[in-house]
Amino acid sequence: MIRICLTGQLRDLTHGAPEVDLASPDDLDGVVRELDAAYPGIGRRIVDDQGKIRKYVNVFVNAENSRALENEKTRLKDGDVVHILPSVAGG
Repeated sequence: MIRICLTGQLRDLTHGAPEVDLASPDDLDGVVRELDAAYPGIGRRIVDDQGKIRKYVNVFVNAENSRALENEKTRLKDGDVVHILPSVAGG
């Protein structure tokens, strides 16, 4: 299982759940697909039309920024923890 931790901005789509366990997707692309299948609409908040992680969304795999890894193609293994953190803007 892969544990996905979500911030408040995304929790409105997961019925308030701060964490979701997924059945071992192979990579971050798989995380987005599985999340979107379970919670329609969450995928477009994370990736753009080309399937790339949006610039304002930070994704960490076991505390490492996915941009320092392989972004959407970052491989996952059982027990990994993924944090998805959309940036918060305002003034």
